[in-house]
Amino acid sequence: MVDINLKVPAIEKLLDYAASGIGAVAASILAPRWRARQAAAVKRIEAEAEGDSLKLIAKAQAEARQFLVEPDNTGSGILEIGPDGGIAQRIAFQEKKQQTNIASVVRDAAADLDGKEVSDHDPDPDWTARFFDNIQHVSSKELQQIWSRILAGEVESPGRTSLRTLSILKDMTQRQAEMFSEFSRYAINCIVHEESYTAIDPTLHVTIPIVMEELGLIHGSLSVYQTFTVGTDGTLLLEYYNNFLMIEGKPGQKTDIRGFALTGPGTELAQLHGADPHMEYLREFAKFLHGHGCTLKIAPAIKVDTYGTLGCRRSELLVIEPAE
Repeated sequence: MVDINLKVPAIEKLLDYAASGIGAVAASILAPRWRARQAAAVKRIEAEAEGDSLKLIAKAQAEARQFLVEPDNTGSGILEIGPDGGIAQRIAFQEKKQQTNIASVVRDAAADLDGKEVSDHDPDPDWTARFFDNIQHVSSKELQQIWSRILAGEVESPGRTSLRTLSILKDMTQRQAEMFSEFSRYAINCIVHEESYTAIDPTLHVTIPIVMEELGLIHGSLSVYQTFTVGTDGTLLLEYYNNFLMIEGKPGQKTDIRGFALTGPGTELAQLHGADPHMEYLREFAKFLHGHGCTLKIAPAIKVDTYGTLGCRRSELLVIEPAE
């Protein structure tokens, strides 16, 4: 019988994911580096790995220039595609670049997982194949960091990020990723309150929801409503990144929130950021709630049991003053 509660080092499980996704390539890169447990050794290994990557890229670029570009009579460069040199060198350069991209993402995921334990489970081969096929083409460091957080999250909690979300992220540009990172800071219970959002800077924010809709990260209707219902104790607790928001009002009071609703992939990606609270936005939201006879408070999230359940201490709740 398999013990479903068996815990294993997260780094070891990451190696399983790497082996499942791309065979021994990433596993051979990581195994000798991330089995070391001493912090000093880890830092030294990281520095060496970064140096190796830079040397690899520089060498590949030099080789590409040498074999792909030859001067013509005018002194300008032309692309040489010969059966015995040009194409082979181009392929070699691309392969090295792809390996470097993969190594960067997996090393960042390893840094997030170092020292943690996870359940012993088998990686989903379809998920790992799709994931590693995608990341080999990602050169932007900002995008690589998003992909690394997805990988670390999947190792910790299998099924956290769907194949659909991987497909959407694959087609995102760095600029679009930056826009979503900013937009997701406004999401409370998967809803961005339109009135509070647009009050901050209507000119700056007017086009972002359109882009998010095109990417499939928010629902097509811009008139989505969600009802916030205060409990019998006069409070409603909502998780907001690394914090909790408490709405205080009359017991059973209902307040309709009109805004932009995150889709499933949008919610999955938003959970990766762990952004700091957007206090200007929360003050605008507090203003809206104040008009409905409610008060908004905030407190840091803490673990309340051994299962990782999050909550907050009421003694730490602070009132968010409504915007003027």
